[in-house]
Amino acid sequence: MTDELPDELPGAVRAELTRLRAERVAFTEERERLRTELRESELQIRELARHRDELVKQVEKLSGVTERAEQADALARDVLVARAERDSLRAELAETRAERDRLRLRLLDAELQLSGAVPAEAPVAESGTLAAEQRAAELARELDATRATVSWRVTAPLRAVRRRTS
Repeated sequence: MTDELPDELPGAVRAELTRLRAERVAFTEERERLRTELRESELQIRELARHRDELVKQVEKLSGVTERAEQADALARDVLVARAERDSLRAELAETRAERDRLRLRLLDAELQLSGAVPAEAPVAESGTLAAEQRAAELARELDATRATVSWRVTAPLRAVRRRTS
């Protein structure tokens, strides 16, 4: 179709043709405007989809962080329980060691009585000296036993430093 109107057409038809051509131009411009908006909308949709995917990834990471935080809280509670149990066991160990030391002393006393029985006819001065010697031997054995312990060996460097600084 050409944009020129033939002269032989009646005026009313010419006016209608002109009006239709003007509408066609307006519709064409509107179609182009809508196509442009559609392309922009598609770009925005792609951008929003990309943002949505990023947010989904962040939510997945956060859910992992939340799970780890819950695990950390559970572990912290377990640590508190373990520490309380450790303290209880340490107290029990101290009591057991004290009882062991009492039993060792009783055993040493019994061994001394069995091995170093004082004769009945010995003079009083000699039995006092003998008792002092037995007590010194008992204390020497006890000191040797103490020095043989792990704690005595572990704390040896601390005692050496204390002696040097005193």
